[in-house]
Amino acid sequence: MNRMTNRLHFIINPAAGNGKSLRVWRKIRPLVESAGIPHAVHMTSAPGEAASISRKLAESHLARHDGVRDCIVVVGGDGTLREAANGLLDASADAGESASVPALSFIPAGSGNDFARDHGIPMDPAEALSNLLTALREGRRRRIDVIRTDGGEAAINSSGAGFDAAVAIAVNRSPLKRALGKIRLARLAYVGLMVRLLASYRPADVVLEVDGVRHAIRSVWLAAVTNIPSIGGGMRINPQAKPDDGLLDVCIVHGITRRRLITAFPRVYSGKHTTIRGVSFYRGRHIRLEASSPLPVHADGEDDGFTPFDVRVERRALEIVV
Repeated sequence: MNRMTNRLHFIINPAAGNGKSLRVWRKIRPLVESAGIPHAVHMTSAPGEAASISRKLAESHLARHDGVRDCIVVVGGDGTLREAANGLLDASADAGESASVPALSFIPAGSGNDFARDHGIPMDPAEALSNLLTALREGRRRRIDVIRTDGGEAAINSSGAGFDAAVAIAVNRSPLKRALGKIRLARLAYVGLMVRLLASYRPADVVLEVDGVRHAIRSVWLAAVTNIPSIGGGMRINPQAKPDDGLLDVCIVHGITRRRLITAFPRVYSGKHTTIRGVSFYRGRHIRLEASSPLPVHADGEDDGFTPFDVRVERRALEIVV
């Protein structure tokens, strides 16, 4: 595919990573301009705006017949990427399955960047851009699954309930993340708040339903449903997860003590927690979880209410360029 048949639309979230996205954009902008590829820049100013921008771009793309293929490139974190993905998915749903909306790509500039990590996108902005331009020239696009939540929106990386959701929500609300982000140590906010919440958090008995098969599980700390291996900035919670296999992977941590949980925690970064007693794995297309007491729920690390929660895989719903 000739590169001039493509047009890039950069969606930039100035708030992502304590301003990191703007620094990244300033670094790659000269490279974009020197590449000579048509492009436009769209700055977000409020939560949810990335979804609105991507949807309008998709609708404009569908209305044109000039032979140019648009690609939306998010410069920010996984949260902004999720918003942009939902805008594209909404436009696609309105237009019909056969409609060709713009593809999505990513220049990582957040604190977690799990999508980039598990899709082989370099963390260095210039290298990520170079790989993107090469992929466009070579026509390297592929379709991935998304996690459709019971609220109607989609998560592209993960959803889940319990302790990990409580920590993710606390991190998003904490000034500690912003403070540590300024010195590029935002990941430490997750660890610090996890230790703080561990003392007061109470596990619950749950019923996990996987494709209609019910499993009663006692004293559950967390249930992590993912489309990729990683959550929380590199924790390989479901090491076998694949984004295009039509299945969701589930990790359940249950029946273990606080001490054992905290001592086992470092092993999740290498995916070696899979052999720990009290860590169980499931895989299916439709996941539902009910709990004996309300558990917090997240979608891509963002607050998504409380249990029960119900998610389904939406196979090959999103086209990406990586």
